[in-house]
Amino acid sequence: MTLPDDRWVITASPLQSALPIWRNSSSFEAEFTEPPSKWGVTSQAPAMETAMAPLNLLAKLEGPREPSSDGIYESPLDPFALSFSPGWELVLVVDTALSMQPWFSTANAIAACAHDLPLFHSVRVIRMKNRQGKPLTFTPDASSLSHAPADTNRRCMILLLTDGVGPHWHRSEVLKHLRAWASHHVVAILQTLPEIEWELTGLPTRQARLRAPTPGCTNNNLVLHEIEEPQAHPAENIGPTPTLIPVLELRKRWIDQWVRMLLTNSRVHQPVAAIPAGPLTERPFFPKQSEPSTTASERVAAFESSVPESTYALAKSLAMAPLNRYVMDLIADKSEPTATPSDLSRVLTSNLLVAFEKPAGEASSFGQVTFDFADDVRQCLLAQSDSTHTYQTAELLDRHLARHMPALSGLSDRLRKPTPQAIPTITPQALPYLRVEASLLTALSAQSQEHRNTAEHLRTALIAHTPPSDRPALTGLDT
Repeated sequence: MTLPDDRWVITASPLQSALPIWRNSSSFEAEFTEPPSKWGVTSQAPAMETAMAPLNLLAKLEGPREPSSDGIYESPLDPFALSFSPGWELVLVVDTALSMQPWFSTANAIAACAHDLPLFHSVRVIRMKNRQGKPLTFTPDASSLSHAPADTNRRCMILLLTDGVGPHWHRSEVLKHLRAWASHHVVAILQTLPEIEWELTGLPTRQARLRAPTPGCTNNNLVLHEIEEPQAHPAENIGPTPTLIPVLELRKRWIDQWVRMLLTNSRVHQPVAAIPAGPLTERPFFPKQSEPSTTASERVAAFESSVPESTYALAKSLAMAPLNRYVMDLIADKSEPTATPSDLSRVLTSNLLVAFEKPAGEASSFGQVTFDFADDVRQCLLAQSDSTHTYQTAELLDRHLARHMPALSGLSDRLRKPTPQAIPTITPQALPYLRVEASLLTALSAQSQEHRNTAEHLRTALIAHTPPSDRPALTGLDT
């Protein structure tokens, strides 16, 4: 993820090449598994190299070093010249709610960029497990973040990557952790959704003007200046100051503004999550549900009218495949190359999908089926899809997934020349993939009588092999 030196330009004068001592000697290991390299999936992560580059300005807080004897540094403004070795630790906390799965590649990209940045001595990734009906947990344990750092010579920065959609954002525990972290560290929230959509999440934000009275101070020391200046004298304001956590979009402009606030004494307009002091009130959580009378076609129509065209096109492509996050990346990359993680998030947080409580299918993580479309929704989406696109997607699945999902081997040929005899043997492991094949054959029924006969044969066989007691339990997506 390392950029050429000329890409690290943040100030008006170019930076000099970094000394070898600045480079992290340990190799980078991604926290989240990426799709198999043979799939040739281009990362859907935004340009994190550019977005994270402003963090390097914080090297100015490490204090001056002795002038270089060989004169390698030409300018005292060069942040590389202001410290002998990296002095910050970074902790990247990643919300792993179901809606965050499309952003795991982005989390890997952020960690990789931070690993390469000359600012950081170490980079840790902690998973925040955010599931409905389960306690909020961190892996590995994050309790040490609530205390002062053991090494007082190093600053610690905590970045929480989230969309604010998971169920625990409607409760107080996450806010309690943020408040405790902010007492000793520099904390910010990296919001994956654009600001215009924040009001739809469980992460409460407000507009404010912030000031850092001392460079690089912890969040508890940030000074809040209201957008509307109070008429009363400051001494008359009653009540403790809330803990302020800046909330940033994943864009260079937002991160650059936050960094410059930490480096100067100027007031900066900044959206924040303001966490009040004292006991926090629990907020009730109401999972988003479709109206009982809503049919699948009505739900699909409502979804189409509420999302960008690219999101709806991606949903139709996803309806052609058995789904997990790796397959979603594959479909987005190969079938809908303009799709972004935001498009995948919109699909995951819609009422079109359900999630398997226990993954179905093959034991390999690449072959497991973790998501499915709700009753009749897949068929509604396929009915609006072009048959040519369906055949192309079948060839894509056959080519890339047959190794991990054996039941898909030969799928493209079976769709073009369907016969009941060509259908793979129905086993418990093959069921989730053959259900998708039955939906594809049904959608292609207008092509020929063979398509109609084979679709009917497969649907009947699936019903016979799937008694209600053996059907996988499904749970609604966390929203």
